[in-house]
Amino acid sequence: AITERRYNPESGEITTCLGNVVGSESAPDLTVIEMTAGDRPGIFSEISAVLNELGCNVIAAHMWTHNARLACIVYVIDESTSSPIEDPSRLADIQDHLSTVLKASDDQQGGRSASTWFNNSRIACTDRRLHQLMLADRDFEQVRSRWSPHASDRAEADGFRQSNGMNIVIDSCKEKGYSVVNIRCKDRPKLMFDTVCTLTDMQYVAFHATITSHGPFAYQ
Repeated sequence: AITERRYNPESGEITTCLGNVVGSESAPDLTVIEMTAGDRPGIFSEISAVLNELGCNVIAAHMWTHNARLACIVYVIDESTSSPIEDPSRLADIQDHLSTVLKASDDQQGGRSASTWFNNSRIACTDRRLHQLMLADRDFEQVRSRWSPHASDRAEADGFRQSNGMNIVIDSCKEKGYSVVNIRCKDRPKLMFDTVCTLTDMQYVAFHATITSHGPFAYQ
């Protein structure tokens, strides 16, 4: 993830924080740009430069990367009017320029295509939306890329999980009609949230769940 920044046109001040600075109630007053593409060094700087050149003021931005892929949500307003950008021709121009930047990443991976679009619906939870974007982009598939030494084959991925103490066991509980997923991994903020979102995206229903932590590890 990256840090979010909020700009106040009246005071000229920029505030930087690690929280969720854009809620669902404020999204209608902003233009929401969603992107998926291949990850590479400096890509967000290029995205920011393009938006700046096109007169877009970035209010907040959220980006996730995994397996050499990225998903990004950027909230912008018109730099001159401090209002949402609604002109169709201008939106098409922004989309075209961003697609050119993102395509440079996908040319290194072969077969994967970058996507850029505008979301007109209200985003209730940015993290949840990023989960959905990553799933649609099939980030769980291993991708080899010159930009990412971590885009490795299955054997290397298994070695990474073992070296980090990660272990996942799935047992079938036939008498109760559901499966039990036991996960051990390093603890971190929003771990349970990410686990539930992942299961939901795979069309599973979480009947109940527990989580405990011991030292640096979490047990779900």
